[in-house]
Amino acid sequence: MTSNTDAMSATHSQRRYRFSPNDRRLLLLALTLAAFAWRVHNLGGQSLWRDEVDAVYFALRDLPQTLSMFIQAGQNGVLYFLGLRPWMRVVGSSEFALRYPSAIFSTLAIPLTWQVARLLIPGCAADAPEEREADTDEVGTQRAAGGGAEGHGEFLKACAGPSPEISKRRDESSENEIPATLPAGLSLVRVAPPLLAALFMAVNPYQLWYAQEGKMYSLVTMLALLASWFWLRGISDMDGRRNWRPWLGYLVTVSIAMYAHLLMIMLLPVHLLWFLVAWPQSKRHWRGYGLALAGLTLPYLPMVIWQWDLLMAGEKRTGFNFTPLQAMLEKIFLSQARGFMPPTDVIWLTPIFFLGLAGLFMCFSEIGVPWPNSQPRLGPVRRYLLVLVWLLAPIATIYALSLRQPIFTARYVIWIAPAMAMLMALGVQLVWRNAGKLGKILAALLVAYVLFFWFYAGWQQKTQPIKYDLRSAVTYIAQRRSPDDLLILQIPHMEYAYRYYSGGQGTHPFAGSDERLGWWAGGLWTNNGHPDEQARTEVDAQMRAITAGADDVWIMRSEVEMWDSRHLMDEWLDEHAALVEQADYHGTQVRHYRMVEE
Repeated sequence: MTSNTDAMSATHSQRRYRFSPNDRRLLLLALTLAAFAWRVHNLGGQSLWRDEVDAVYFALRDLPQTLSMFIQAGQNGVLYFLGLRPWMRVVGSSEFALRYPSAIFSTLAIPLTWQVARLLIPGCAADAPEEREADTDEVGTQRAAGGGAEGHGEFLKACAGPSPEISKRRDESSENEIPATLPAGLSLVRVAPPLLAALFMAVNPYQLWYAQEGKMYSLVTMLALLASWFWLRGISDMDGRRNWRPWLGYLVTVSIAMYAHLLMIMLLPVHLLWFLVAWPQSKRHWRGYGLALAGLTLPYLPMVIWQWDLLMAGEKRTGFNFTPLQAMLEKIFLSQARGFMPPTDVIWLTPIFFLGLAGLFMCFSEIGVPWPNSQPRLGPVRRYLLVLVWLLAPIATIYALSLRQPIFTARYVIWIAPAMAMLMALGVQLVWRNAGKLGKILAALLVAYVLFFWFYAGWQQKTQPIKYDLRSAVTYIAQRRSPDDLLILQIPHMEYAYRYYSGGQGTHPFAGSDERLGWWAGGLWTNNGHPDEQARTEVDAQMRAITAGADDVWIMRSEVEMWDSRHLMDEWLDEHAALVEQADYHGTQVRHYRMVEE
């Protein structure tokens, strides 16, 4: 009786920790909806910054001008702007309307992370004899089906190990008539790593920031996940046959990605390395992959000529400064860990980096065999290497490109985030299963800390002014400026922000903007390296010409150091005009001067 009760208790315990397909779908749906709500909350709270205003302008200007970007050197994101065009013609061009597609793309990245993670990092089930038995039977079935037994020996050694308990438990079950089969579904340990990876992507503040920005970076993250999912399905023997559909999906997805952002070409070396890591499983599908790569040459042709010329140029043409590898790594991983919240002591990021490093260096034993009916059949070490390539290859590629032409900024490799989330998820499982009696408590505390810190960082991003407040500055000037007053925009690129924010943010926000902009001039460029005295003489001549006939001059200033780091224009105005009023906003200043007769 005692053994019968113990066996029933163990079976009931296992049932409590098993998730059916419906359970997993409900969990994923709840997480996705929560992530969507988090992304759309306060979506229009902050002003557009100049790059977002550019997105509105490129999307809504004359169509031939935007289409010409396909063949113009250095033009980026043309497909993203074309996608915004019909959307904004219907819903308008408000901050919310511009950023809403980014929130949608970022939300879609959550279930895609789940789908990719369950192919790459299924959890290891070695903490229960029944789970080891199930996984061992699964491996045997895969071998019998010819599904690629390579790598499963690694799993059995690292994850399952010898399990004499299995035979003993079978005997006990038979003797006491306790069913030997487990309830349908997967255990918590098996489900946890993919679910945690999706959860980390849902709350990560860096992902949240670009989910609330009218640019293409949440789109390229989603496309990288989708392309990787197609690639993994492409090297799978589904239903015992090869399938061309994943490779067609891969071709279309990567083509869209390359025209959504030029540097998504870096996705190709990632998957080429994957092909080598997945050998010989990938060997059986070289034709499909090769045809997809051949198909990608056609959409890439309009860009290859000017990109090659840029890469081979002897002088710097990109406008970026070279970033050393150490500084590059620091910028990337700090951005991924804390987003755009105000700088904080790195000590607060220790749990995040601990989980990432634990997953990076010690996760071999935490990757199990594939879930039932999932593909491809690769061993834990190979799956780990796929994640590692995803994390590091884009960084190595952008560094190599920057050795020729500096092009680095951290957001260009934002799409490595799913790999980082997967490694962190494996780090959690490593602690859970290997830290003794306190392992589960410690793992839960680490997850709770990461979630709390990232929610806090996300809230800071939502509520603290971070983007330059062009909206308030334009509104202030537009409400007070007379038609005869001269407006000087420093930097001149703020012309488009003034045109946009002085209108109604409808379906045609730039219509009539010439009249609203009125008499205006661009601020002076003085970062030409000329000696101070020479530069002051040049500024005097230019400012006299610009202000001739003006009684009142309005100045809108933002990012002035890009144009006039010595503030020579401000110096001239202080000498030749009287300050009437001023207003200061985050990153933007307004000055109203009245010219003094000389």
